[in-house]
Amino acid sequence: MADASAGGLYQCLTDIARADTSGDYQKALQAANKLIRKHPKETFAFKCKLVAQIQLSQWADALELIRKTPAHQMGHVGFEKAYIHYRQGELDEAVKELNTCDKDDVKAQELKAQICYKQENFQEAFEIYRYLLKNHSDDSDELRRANYLAVQARLEAQGTKQQVEDAEDSYSQLYNKACVEIEAERLPQALASLEKALVSCRKSLEDEDREEDEIEEELDSIRVQKAYILQRMGKKSEALQIYQKVQAANQSDESIDQSKLTRRQRRTLMLNNALVLLMSNQREPCKKALEELVSKFGTSKDVALIEASLHVKMGDTENALKVLEGNDLEQSVVRLHVLLNANRLPEAIKAIRALPNASELGPSSLLTSALIASDSKDEAVKALTSASTAKNQSSEALKSILEALVEVEQSRGNEGAATKHLEKLVEKFPDDFQVQCRLVGAYSKSDPKKAEALSAKLFPESMEVDVNVDELEESDWILYGEKYRQKKEAKSPPAADSEIITRKLKNANRKRKIRLPKSYNPDVLPDPERWLPRQERSTYKKKRKNREREIGRGTQGSSSANPNVEFVSASPNSPRPLPGPVAEGPRQQRPNFQKQKKKKASKF
Repeated sequence: MADASAGGLYQCLTDIARADTSGDYQKALQAANKLIRKHPKETFAFKCKLVAQIQLSQWADALELIRKTPAHQMGHVGFEKAYIHYRQGELDEAVKELNTCDKDDVKAQELKAQICYKQENFQEAFEIYRYLLKNHSDDSDELRRANYLAVQARLEAQGTKQQVEDAEDSYSQLYNKACVEIEAERLPQALASLEKALVSCRKSLEDEDREEDEIEEELDSIRVQKAYILQRMGKKSEALQIYQKVQAANQSDESIDQSKLTRRQRRTLMLNNALVLLMSNQREPCKKALEELVSKFGTSKDVALIEASLHVKMGDTENALKVLEGNDLEQSVVRLHVLLNANRLPEAIKAIRALPNASELGPSSLLTSALIASDSKDEAVKALTSASTAKNQSSEALKSILEALVEVEQSRGNEGAATKHLEKLVEKFPDDFQVQCRLVGAYSKSDPKKAEALSAKLFPESMEVDVNVDELEESDWILYGEKYRQKKEAKSPPAADSEIITRKLKNANRKRKIRLPKSYNPDVLPDPERWLPRQERSTYKKKRKNREREIGRGTQGSSSANPNVEFVSASPNSPRPLPGPVAEGPRQQRPNFQKQKKKKASKF
């Protein structure tokens, strides 16, 4: 009886081992249930059943089994229970269970590192992976190294600088290394890593006898990252070709698994969705997307900027200004932009003066333009004067401020003050020839003697200038432009006078092909009057004007009597006139219509 019992136990264990090897966990579950019925005190049977239920994703049944089975029969199941909570999204409960596990339990530590990554506790995950890579080595080293690089990429994104070793072999490691280099703005190195990842990915998947569709699907994720790097490097045409190729492939991953994304990635995805809706002018969907984003992740500067833009598009300036209230510099600049677009200049001037960098060149220039637009030129002069006396002012900024002062004073008609600012400019920048010429123009209006003195200094009469006056006088390209000079120089050089005198220069007669009219007949002499104007030819008949006025006057059939016509009685010997056509009256005249021929009927 004992031998039969031992044989049954051995058979159940063999079935469980075979099912585990083949991956048929349903058979393993059946074998475990059979083992529990025959040997209820066997702790291994309960553990096998628990693992089979976990592999079959029967989370509720697995937790019920743990609850019902005593601890002395089940053994320690902290890792299994933590994994169930992890798969159900209960991360805090999973961490509590993992804390009950042994610190040297590698599986528990790796699961804890993954949970820390999902909870965006990247520093703790980094420490766990670094400890495991130094103190443990097994078949999971490749995957462990890839996860370690993924954590480094997240730390680099948060601003913690990372050092990456050049010991990556698998395509997943090369891909994650490229992600670290992207976050560190080392784009050429990241591109090189992705090129290696493409080669390694195809080779490793072909060695595993994967289908071509599966290989292309895996390669597309690397290609998209490569296109992103090319886009960041300014090679937009190459990036667009890759994007279009991947989109045309229409792979199966149309939707994104939100559970695999970090909190930062999910927030960025929702933010980009709201931005797309805003740019496509879908106002109500954009408003709902922003409300959902705020409810899940709270408000932020990016959300406030998108919401303010939405209010501006809807014509609600007041709500846009309320959203942009705060001390953030970027929001203050956007608020200023909204005020200027709404032509609320007094509020815009207050906003410019409230900026923390109001004394710098950009805000000072904007303040001056706003004051001039609001007809407050006196305040504009005060603002520019205070900006010119500011400390740590660069020479370029000082020059721009003084030139702006000159423009404002001249627009006010205050030539004296404009001249003083020009004198300061000449004093600060003595080598600027254009500023000195402007000062000469200013002196010519107020003090001609100073203008003449400065002009003589700038343009002395004894100044040697390498200019050929005769050549300038003879050159006509000054009147007609630079293109005329280039065409003239492109022509062949004129012949020397000696060749003309000795008649060595032959006239270059242009030979043109004789063009004859189409109706030309060589047997008929041409008209000798063909060169005369038409009015001077003998065959020209002057047209009578207003001939239609004489038609229809008098009785029907009568002709108008012209008093200037002299009637002479015909002599008996004069020839008789030939009978001609009788003139018709205007009512008897009809247009001579030609009869149209009848069309033959078609045979078809």
